[in-house]
Amino acid sequence: MIGQDELHGIDITLFPRKGNKSIELHADVDKDILHPILQKSVLNRLKLQYTLCDAPQIKDKKGRNHTPIGRVDLVWYKTGHHTEHEETFYVVESKSPDIVLKKTGNNDTSTAARPLGLGAQSSEAEKQQVRNKAEADKKRAEEQKKREADEKQQQAQASGKQQ
Repeated sequence: MIGQDELHGIDITLFPRKGNKSIELHADVDKDILHPILQKSVLNRLKLQYTLCDAPQIKDKKGRNHTPIGRVDLVWYKTGHHTEHEETFYVVESKSPDIVLKKTGNNDTSTAARPLGLGAQSSEAEKQQVRNKAEADKKRAEEQKKREADEKQQQAQASGKQQ
């Protein structure tokens, strides 16, 4: 039987481990896919690079084959939830949705089972997740400010050398 998430997909926020830029996407969910996949165009929107890899083709639930050109580690969470999930995505340039997440069984919490809302959580656990998310957001913002300040300083030094 196909669940609602697999049938309709889910809305997620996707971002790099380090950095402040994030994007909201609608993700397909596929219980048959071996690895989550991500369109190269999504990385372009995030202004990120990927690591080249030599991975075998990945077949989705519709029978389409996707040839990975690389991989990238990203973090995502389901809209309305605060649990962040680190995931290695295989980058593709095929005709597929922007992102396809792997749905796992209820006993496997390593990837999509919990983020898809399949696991029950206590209110205390939810509060802790909100606190963790706020701390992670603050840390990302601080890292972004530091990078911007470093870039400005480098630009000022470079323009000072040119004069």
